[in-house]
Amino acid sequence: MKDWSADNPKAKLMARKRAAIVKAAKDAFLRDGFAGASMEGIAQEAGVSIMTLYRHAEGKDDLFAAVIETACHPEDQEERVRLDDVLQQSLRDILRFVGVMFQERLNGSETTSLLRVVMTEMRRFPQLGDMAYRGLIGSHEQALLGFLADRPETAALSPARRQQISSEFFNRLIGLDGYRVLLGLPGASEIQMQQRAALAADEMIWAITAPA
Repeated sequence: MKDWSADNPKAKLMARKRAAIVKAAKDAFLRDGFAGASMEGIAQEAGVSIMTLYRHAEGKDDLFAAVIETACHPEDQEERVRLDDVLQQSLRDILRFVGVMFQERLNGSETTSLLRVVMTEMRRFPQLGDMAYRGLIGSHEQALLGFLADRPETAALSPARRQQISSEFFNRLIGLDGYRVLLGLPGASEIQMQQRAALAADEMIWAITAPA
């Protein structure tokens, strides 16, 4: 979806309309599925004209990608404050925080509901699988990769090596409890998520400091 620059005189209005559109799209996808949701219905639910909707999004694919992104990267001010505080700590503590946050987002009720939509409709709309993976996993990998690129601890590593250890970090955070959540069963407890994040952080620290 289109993002509006902060210096645009109508930026705040456009941001409010974008938020309303994304919420309406999410509600439509969860209620009606990808096939059943329509641009006209989403526009009506968001309280905007169909022309305004198309100024923000090119089509349903664009809207679904925005819904996935919002589910994984919510505009949570409290979380931003926590992250700012954590960024002043050691790399190990930062990784532990990111590890728990990632698990909470991936196994959250909203994300789980969206994944069920993807699984139900992938045969008819195979692009949804790639969109969901890039939004749920790929975006976190790229964010961590960019963070590591600026850390002195990883200065001696090649970009390919940083990419590898970033992917391995998130791979270690995804357990069988993710399937339990998709099936409507209880997932990992908070303590289990913390333990898994701590292990993934320790293994990444080892990978960074180990001889080539």
